[in-house]
Order: sequence, then structure tokens, then C-alpha cells
Amino acid sequence: MERLLTILGLIILSFSNGTARPNILFIAVDDLRPSLGCYGDPIAHTPHIDKLAAQGVQFNRAYCQVAVCNPSRASLMTGQRPDKLGVWTLPIHFREAKPNAITIPQWFRRSGYTAVSHGKIYHNPTPDPQSWSEPIRSLPSLPDPYPEGTREQIRKVAAQLPAKDWRKNSLRPPSTAAPNLPDDQLIDGAQTNLAIEDLKRLAKKEDPFFLAMGYIRPHLAWVAPKKYWDLYDPTTLPVLEEQIITPNTPPYALHNNSELTHYSDLIDFPRPWHDQTISSEKARSLMHGYYACVSYIDAQIGRLLDTVVEEGLADNTIIVLWSDHGWKLGEYRGWGKMTNYEIDARVPLIISAPNLQAQGQKTDSLAELLDLFPTLCDLADVEKPNFIDGTSLAPILNDPSTKVHKGAVNQYYRGNSKGKHMGYALRTDSYRFIEWRDFETGEVTAKELYDHRTEHSETHNIAEEVKPELIEKLTTQLLETHPRKPLSLIPTVHASAEPRTLPTKLTFKNNYSSDVLISTISSKGHRKRPSKRLTPGKKLTYNAKLGGVFVVESVDGSLYQIHSPSYPERTIILEQKIDSSERE
Repeated sequence: MERLLTILGLIILSFSNGTARPNILFIAVDDLRPSLGCYGDPIAHTPHIDKLAAQGVQFNRAYCQVAVCNPSRASLMTGQRPDKLGVWTLPIHFREAKPNAITIPQWFRRSGYTAVSHGKIYHNPTPDPQSWSEPIRSLPSLPDPYPEGTREQIRKVAAQLPAKDWRKNSLRPPSTAAPNLPDDQLIDGAQTNLAIEDLKRLAKKEDPFFLAMGYIRPHLAWVAPKKYWDLYDPTTLPVLEEQIITPNTPPYALHNNSELTHYSDLIDFPRPWHDQTISSEKARSLMHGYYACVSYIDAQIGRLLDTVVEEGLADNTIIVLWSDHGWKLGEYRGWGKMTNYEIDARVPLIISAPNLQAQGQKTDSLAELLDLFPTLCDLADVEKPNFIDGTSLAPILNDPSTKVHKGAVNQYYRGNSKGKHMGYALRTDSYRFIEWRDFETGEVTAKELYDHRTEHSETHNIAEEVKPELIEKLTTQLLETHPRKPLSLIPTVHASAEPRTLPTKLTFKNNYSSDVLISTISSKGHRKRPSKRLTPGKKLTYNAKLGGVFVVESVDGSLYQIHSPSYPERTIILEQKIDSSERE
């Protein structure tokens, strides 16, 4: 309570001296590597992002914490490193790992901000309603972007899969499509429409806003209106040939390209270590799809930026553009993300703010996505919380030569029947040092070292060629933030019911003013899909077991509860209103 009063005092002081807090436009782009004109890509057509870079500061060496969607976004949005948060993989929602975590928009709401979200900010399909001031709006119905007959083609391919193949009933459409549709008849354009409506609405209010817009493309499938495909001549795209897997690296260092095999035209996509490769023609087709989607998203971002100017918000709005991780387009014979290498960990990051001293400049100073939480606090004159792990980038925004990090750390979990491993990558000015550890014991299993003073492709592991003193120095630096210790994938909130546990009834009655979502949690802490939606005044009864766990969230974000069944049968009345900004 004392801290809350302090924050309120700061708010009153800020407004009493006539200083209005800036708005924040928070733009996330999924799977976007720095294939942008402003980052020196000669092929990319990205005029709007390039323009944003020209009015802000472009970070040339910014890194995610984990090169896959869910843990990267959870870490960024809570300001906590993955080992502290307990989220390293796709299935664990950060609320199960740390139910009382406070996100960036939650923190800013405490300082009088209205926080509104569109698109993919957290990992779908768990948008975290507690973060936002308003329920997330639904999209209108959109046309199928694939040509007629596609569903029949998918069924035909699925019928050829083995009976036990999980894709048999979940096979996705082809990996690319170029429909002749307007921008807003695809999901990212439709989401942009909603975001523009909210920009115009929020511009008329006195309170500052935190508007988040998360773009899905260029995540697979690469679907963009045909006009964006027409920007590129596929015959000129630089297909990577004669790529190799870096020698002298552990077998778990590289991902297996499995993400692409989820799509009906790529079910037999080769692993990096297979002798076979995809044809140059297929590689160009995939690259064409990726670049088309990048240009499509660039155009949507341009629409947002134009609205900021048209609504008179440009002089009082912080704009941040970031991606959750990079992406391989053939590097190391790989396609996708999910490694500890530079190509997957390095992300575009652009920050524009009113009265920026380093406007239009680029910086080679190391940055982590974790740094966005404290940076936004500094730029908006909001108190920084004591639970975050990042470092403010505000000094770099004043002087791009300033350094706030000696190194940036990303990590990746690799687990299979042969073992579980966690790799930690330390990126310094000169090196990328990777230490692999047994996940359950913390014991070191392998090391990699790449010299970025001589080459950036990371195809020569020099860990066994350099003097031990260098390895010891880098190890000491890594251990400062990531000590060796046992880890567990099981989050705080998980079920513990035994198979033979007697069943009981658990009934939820919604006397609350909002729809609520009820999710059952597995013994591994996964939210089972789909969640049940319970409207006001209705009841829902589960055949449950002792040790089971249910998470209840209201769609308006003000209710979050964890419940377990008990004997005798139990009824939960959902009527207690909990202000998420008060939860600790």
C-alpha cells in the first residue's frame, strides 16, 4: 500500500507541474529478422519502418531472451529473465509460472495509462486480459485467403500420413498464398483497422494511452495480398546454397526445421542434417513469401504512423517497434528460429520518442528486449519497479555511443528422449559464447565460441582453439546473471491428480459482470484447449478430481483466480471483483 501511495504521489506531482505523460505505441512483429531497408537489406521494401528508424534510434545489436515466441514475449512483457520467470517453452503461460507477475501495461495502468491491445502481443491464444484496461476486441469475419479446392488438397495430403501422425487431423494449409484481396481483408490489416479506430478514440481522452499492436506476419503461413508479392522478382532473391551445419557442435545445438512440416506442402521438409535439400526454386518461393509478408506488415505500420500524425499525437507519443526473435532463411541449412545463434537471437528494435537527442541515429550498443520495461518507464517518467531484470536504454537514446551492457544473454531449451539441455549464449562486442548444461542438474555438457571480430556467420566453433583464459573470462561473465543450477519445467500452478483419484463435482456460477474463461491445467502446467467461456448468470459443472486445477479469468481482465476441487462437491461463485492493478 505504501508503494502504491508513492506511485500515486508521483502521478499527482507530474500532472500538477503541467507535464503530461507521453502516449506509447507499442508495435510487435512476429518472426521478423532485421531484413529491413534501414538495417541494410538491399532487397526489402520497407519504407515505413525505414522512416520510423529515421525519426528514432535504431539498435543494430538487440537480442531476444529466447528465440521462440512464448518465452520471449513473456520475458519482455514481465521484465524478468526466463530462469526467474520459469517460462522457456511454448505451452506454459506465464501466469501459471508466476501468477502475480506484473506486466508492462499493468504497471503503466497504475500510473494512469489506458492500456489497449490488438493482435499478437502475448503468445496466442492466451492474451492475458489482466494486462489491459478494456476487453480485447474481436475481429469481423474475414474471407478465406486460399483458393477454392485447398481444403480438399489438405485432406488428400493428410490421408497419406501414418495413422499415429499428430498432423493427420491438424495439418495446416499451404505455407504460402497470394490472394488478390485488400489489406484489411487479411488478419493483420483488419487488426490495424481496429488499432486505428482506438488511436483516434484515445487521442480525444485526457489520460495517456498504451496502445499495443501485435502483427502475426511474417510468421508462417506466408500469406499476403498479391500486390506485395509483386514488389519482388523471385529470380533475384539471394538463395543460400552450400550452407553447412557448424562442425564441432553438440547435436542439440540446431533445430530440426519441424515448424515447416506442419504445412500441407512441406510435410517432408528435410532436416538440416539430411543429405537432401530443398530445390533453389522452392527456396526462392519461400523467401518470396517471407519478404512479401514483411512488406505487407510495413504497409500496415505505415497506416498506424500516419494516424499518429493525423491525430496530432506525434509530439507526445513514444513509438517502439520490436520483434520477438529472428528467423533462418536457409542459414545452417535451417528454416525457422529456435537456436542460440545470432541469426535467431538478433532482432530489429527501433525506439522513437519526443525530443529525442539521437534522432535518426543508429547504435551498435548491446541491448536486450528485457530492457524495454525500464526504458519505457524512464521515457514516460514512471517509477521503475524493483522486480525487473533489464537495464534502461535511455542513455543510449541520448548518446548512441553509450554502453549499458557488457553482454546480452539469450537461451534455448532442447529436450527429447535422449536428455534435456539448456543452452545459454552470451553475446559481447567481440564474441558469442554458448554454454550448454544438463537441464535438471546444471552440469556443463558442451561449449561453443564464435569470434565476431572476424566473421558473423558463426560457422567456426573456436572453443577448443583459444586460450583457456578467454573461456574462463566469458564463463565468469555469464555466471553473473545465469548461475548453474537445476531447473524444472513444471510451473507453480499445475495439477497433481492421480489417475485413480475418485471423481468429484466442481461447479462455477458466474455472478460476475463479465464473461469468464475457465481453463483446466494439466500436471505439466499446460492450459488444456479450448477454454470454456461462461457468460454472466450461467453455471458450468466439471467432473473433476482432487488435485485438479482450474484457472478462471474474466474477459475484462479484473478477475484472476485459481481453484481446485474438494470433497464434498464444491460450487464456486464468481462475484468477487479484483482490481488487477492492486495484485502483487
